[in-house]
Amino acid sequence: SPGERGCTHSHYRMWQRVLAENKPMLILEDDVQLVFERTCGGPSSGATFTERFELGMQEAVERRADVLYLGWSGHRDGNYKHHEEKPGRKSQVLREAEYVWTTVAYVLWPEGAKKLLEKAKPMDQPVDNFMAWECRENRLDAYVLMDVGDDDDTWSGGIVTQLDFNGDSDIKKSDGGDQGDDPTEFLAKK
Repeated sequence: SPGERGCTHSHYRMWQRVLAENKPMLILEDDVQLVFERTCGGPSSGATFTERFELGMQEAVERRADVLYLGWSGHRDGNYKHHEEKPGRKSQVLREAEYVWTTVAYVLWPEGAKKLLEKAKPMDQPVDNFMAWECRENRLDAYVLMDVGDDDDTWSGGIVTQLDFNGDSDIKKSDGGDQGDDPTEFLAKK
């Protein structure tokens, strides 16, 4: 849709900027919500955001992440669909992303920007699907930031959320699913 093309172009331009400035950058969409009801109960706040964000950034730097999703929904360590679970204790702060939707808020490092820009020629799908596919194919070292209360049974989580995902636009989203569509209708055709 035209809206998705515009969104994708905005992200693409930010990736170029991350690479040009050679430093990590926090990328936020206009419908990011920092105050919401947390999985563990109670409202989020600037203090809860800052505390989890600092923990997440510290661990992401140690792991040499390409991308850190601050809000997410989908498959990640503890809830994989295609990847195999790694043995051992899981972090309560970060989990490896497999295929997560939403680009509402993420930190992108220059190495990640370089990888995305190299593969985005052409980018023929919504930006969240493109990034998710790169994660699933192990071409992008991406993690999701877990909020207190997020666990292996949590489908969506993090320290931000997206305002009114299903009712935010009169433009039909091409990846369907949440709108009662047959998700196979939106698969790429050969």
